[in-house]
Amino acid sequence: MLIAVRLRIFIIMFFLGGVALATTPKDVNPSQLHFGIDEFTQALSYYSKDFTTPKTEEVLSKNLMHLQKRHLKYKNESSFVEYAFYYIHNRLLKEYKEYASLDQTLQKGTYDCVTATAMYALFFSELEVPYSVVETNYHLYILAFPGTGNEVLIETTDPLNGFITKKEEVSARKELYVKGNGELRANQADLKWNVEHNLKDSELIGLLLFNQSVKHYNLGNKTKALELANEALTYYPSSRIRTYLQFLKGNSLALR
Repeated sequence: MLIAVRLRIFIIMFFLGGVALATTPKDVNPSQLHFGIDEFTQALSYYSKDFTTPKTEEVLSKNLMHLQKRHLKYKNESSFVEYAFYYIHNRLLKEYKEYASLDQTLQKGTYDCVTATAMYALFFSELEVPYSVVETNYHLYILAFPGTGNEVLIETTDPLNGFITKKEEVSARKELYVKGNGELRANQADLKWNVEHNLKDSELIGLLLFNQSVKHYNLGNKTKALELANEALTYYPSSRIRTYLQFLKGNSLALR
């Protein structure tokens, strides 16, 4: 998904077009992405104060219970992940909508690239499916079983053909995203980003907040945009977010 910050002279383009849920252990490798129920709830709290942890568990628990039961019936992990991919899309991700927020995804099923990725990351974390989330300039995608012979590329916004298993297709898709980093689109400021990054720790929360900050800026709510951008930076101090925050504060655009 692409999100645009609309400026008077140019546009800065950003990609971000009945069972108890387990929590992610606190002693996991800091180089890995952490996105269990704690992180999901933390991200959700910035969108809707009324959507509390018990309500979150109520919405998610029956689907998690179903997937846990189905998981036991599969001897092949890749086959189970394929089933989970289509199940989550059919049950929880109903309609693509630009600028969808995490609470809208959870309540209404409207989603964008980042919130759909967050939903899959949550379930994969709770089901202990090995995965990584890869950020590029204009896209975000998931790799299940990363670095193995069974690696799967998951396009979270493609409900029909988003489960990609053939090695040549996975490689081609990765190359396409990297090639896309070099694109300079019409009315776009060249900030010379070249992102190809496996998210770690709580960085996905940062991207969720960053995306919504850009949304609020485009709606004319600079105060809210600035608040969310500052929060995003605490979770993910990336060059992309730092540059955007410089812009919101009225400073010259920093390219580093």
